[in-house]
Amino acid sequence: MLDVHSSGWYQLLAELTPKTGQPGFFKVLSDALGQIIHIDCTGAIFYDGTEVTNVFEGNLSPEYSEYLKQYLQGMYLLDPHYSFLSNGVETGIYRFRDIAPDCFHESKYYESFVKPVGITDEFDFIVNINNRYLDFYLNRLSGEFSAADKAALTAIAPMICYLIETHWQAQEKTSRQSTQTTYTPHYHSFFDSFGKSILTSREQEVVKCILHGHSSKSLADKLNISLSTVKIHRKNIYQKLDIKTQSELFSLCIQSLSLTESSEFDDPLSILKSKRISD
Repeated sequence: MLDVHSSGWYQLLAELTPKTGQPGFFKVLSDALGQIIHIDCTGAIFYDGTEVTNVFEGNLSPEYSEYLKQYLQGMYLLDPHYSFLSNGVETGIYRFRDIAPDCFHESKYYESFVKPVGITDEFDFIVNINNRYLDFYLNRLSGEFSAADKAALTAIAPMICYLIETHWQAQEKTSRQSTQTTYTPHYHSFFDSFGKSILTSREQEVVKCILHGHSSKSLADKLNISLSTVKIHRKNIYQKLDIKTQSELFSLCIQSLSLTESSEFDDPLSILKSKRISD
């Protein structure tokens, strides 16, 4: 592996820089980063507040490609990445474990969709482009990135993020999409509408935290409420939704995400209820 302070790495950067704005940029970037640390697969996703677009995928397994397909169809609304970006993020490198809720690996979303893919560790180069985000991710499918890997990626992050931003702006200029106007897009949360006709706004917040993988303690800290209050909210939510377990709550969520007739202003649970009555 190349040392990021070696002449070999600087030579790679010299070869990479002219590729910005070109169709094969992310493939060349992936190959370059693969010469300083071990990476199993890479990809790039663009979030603009209204939709999520797959920009690049490298060396993805069939299982990963299937997960990505479901992700783009709406599953991203349950993903910690989207929740993280919706709150506003500065350009830089982030490790997924640092942005995920404390019990993410115990969540039904992780168990049902992420775990089968086999992702064991991830770093994300996230570039803020006028309040939209380009996320270039690096995955390990076995083991974890080492401390040396983290140090190397952190050292080169400013340059890599600069190249990604330069590339994306050149691509948008080519496609005549202006990047000159700064705006604040609305990162619509599925949870803005999920259960709003049945649950209180605070209960909706609790549901969001539960489905994203927060423990009761983390949920209490995040919403600044006591553990006993969390338990009361859980009990009331389950009663109102006529369910008994977190698995049933997750099932309702997945069914709601699959509804093609709902808009961001509709409560998908009302639609589900109507469909059950009509059936």
